[in-house]
Formats: sequence, C-alpha cells, structure tokens
Amino acid sequence: MKIPVMILSGFLGSGKTTLLLTLLKESKARGLTPGVVMNELGKRDVDGYILEEHAGASVEKLLDGCVCCSRREDLPRSLNALMAKRPDIIFIELTGVADPEEIAGSLQDISLSEHLALHYTITLVDAENMLEYNSRLSADRQLVRTLRKQLTGGDLIIVNKSDLVEQETLWKIEKTVRKYNAESEIVFTHYSEINLAPLLAGISPRVSRPAAQRISRNVNGSALKRTASGYSRGGTALQEADTEREASYSQVSAVTLTFPRSGEEGISSGQLENFFREWGDTLLRAKGHVRLSGEESVQLVQFAGNRTEWEPSRYPGLPYLVFIGLNLNEAQLTERWTALFQ
Repeated sequence: MKIPVMILSGFLGSGKTTLLLTLLKESKARGLTPGVVMNELGKRDVDGYILEEHAGASVEKLLDGCVCCSRREDLPRSLNALMAKRPDIIFIELTGVADPEEIAGSLQDISLSEHLALHYTITLVDAENMLEYNSRLSADRQLVRTLRKQLTGGDLIIVNKSDLVEQETLWKIEKTVRKYNAESEIVFTHYSEINLAPLLAGISPRVSRPAAQRISRNVNGSALKRTASGYSRGGTALQEADTEREASYSQVSAVTLTFPRSGEEGISSGQLENFFREWGDTLLRAKGHVRLSGEESVQLVQFAGNRTEWEPSRYPGLPYLVFIGLNLNEAQLTERWTALFQ
C-alpha cells in the first residue's frame, strides 16, 4: 500500500503553514498518523517548531535552501525517514520559491514511487499581493517562472486573504490563475480555511485501509482534477525536464539575525515593524521568535506583504529573526540590526 503525499505550494507568506496546521489537526481527528517534510530557506527553523508546538507532528526539516534546488538530494532521505515511522499520509510544505512540479516529479523516482503516491498538490496565493508580484519580482525571471509553475502545478488553487481586497481584485486574480491553469478548482478564503473533507477522503489508518483513492469531488462539491503537470507517469517528460532544469530563483536569499547581548531586554514592536519597512520591496518575508521589551513571553512574529502579525510563543531557545528577500546585503542588514540595540 502506497502512502499518499500532499504537496503544499505557494509564494512566501501565502498561508501554507496555517493550512498545514489545520490539515494535521483534521488528520489526527480522523485517527490518521501524519508525517511532514518542512523545507525552509533560512538556517533557523521557524515553521517546523510551530508545527511541533501546535500539532505534535513528526517533522523532517530541510533548512538553509530550497528542496528543488540546493537541498534536492536531501528529499529522498527525509521521505525515507518518515516512511520508517509508517505514517498514513505525508505532507510536504515547500518554501515559497519552490517549483511543486519538480517535487511531484521527484516522487516518480523508482526508489520512492514504489512506496509513495502523489495525492494532491495545493497552491496558495496571497490575494493582497499576487498581482504586484510580476512587476515587483520582474528582475528575477527564474522566480517569476517558478510562481507561474506554482499555478500550473496545483490541483487546487486557494486564493487566501481574499477578505483584504475588493471583488474586482479577486476577478483579476481568477483571470490570472486561469491563464496558467484552466481546469483546477479555485477557492477564495481567508486564514486558509477550506473544506478539508474532500482532500482527506479515501485515506484511512494503515492497519485498516486499502490503497488510498482520490475521491471525485472538490471543496465546493464538484470534481477535483489533476492538472497536466510538467512530468509524466511514464517518465519521458520528467527525463526531458531533468536536462533543462533551472534554479527556481536567482536573487532570493535568507539572512538570520540573532539578538546581541545588548538586546537581552528585547525590542519594541514598533521598532521591529519600522525595521521591516526600512527595506522596502527588497524584503519579501520575515519571521522568527523575538523578545519584546516589557513582555514576559517570547513572541512569534510573521511579516509578509507589508503586514506584521504577532502571537505568543513557547519557543525555549535564544530569540532570532529570519529575513528573506531580493539581493539582501547580509553585512548591511546585520549592521543596521545591531545599531537598533545601541
């Protein structure tokens, strides 16, 4: 019996981890044992800790690089480690700059295809920022190409944060999605809240289940269709793609900032939010566990699309931030960060 695999794709800050948390909780409510491969660009783990804290899931972490580029060779190792724990379903959450078709193709390798079966690929988009990405990211052609592949490779397209934009913007987003994916279902939502039942239908605990089957209905009640991806079951298209493979991005990098000794008392939320805005369009995403001045507990901070969100965290280690952006100057970023505490 093959283990079903669900790929979660989407650009930085689109809501992948939020969706994954709800999928994990729903899986456990159904008596399933889930496993997770979590890929992050930064050297420090943020999302993996969130999953372990809130969902208690078994997580294999691939840090400091993208699984379809620099960390590609590590994916089979992580999947094999999870398979040894006999999960009922495996979720792969990609970095925001990963090509899901590359990962779907990797599952066709003989060493994995005997044990795993791609169940669905879900792509999330940020309704508030999606239409600006083509111009904002135009200097990185590889990244623009990857964002389009995130759309073409999705069996389900979730337009998240749709409550933050006007209806006209949603129409434009739908038109853009349909340009690259004419068949897959599009769902408009916020906080990544969707009907999960069709995605998990047909999956049961290993001790009692037959081979997992895709149920022919979608989030809104009709048919879920797998898109025509850039790989084939027979392997021909995948082999051709291997010869032409390019990096999924060229100018995106991650920088990890730690708190200096002079910052043991923390930083104010206003200072930190101003620091985020200081970098303008070069900063695409920031996240981490920080200590705020006058606060007893550590705070989880998430910055994406010029919005900053805070929530309490039980992270036990030293506070840190991960910055992800275009052509980030690590020396300059570190110098400005240190200056905040002087």
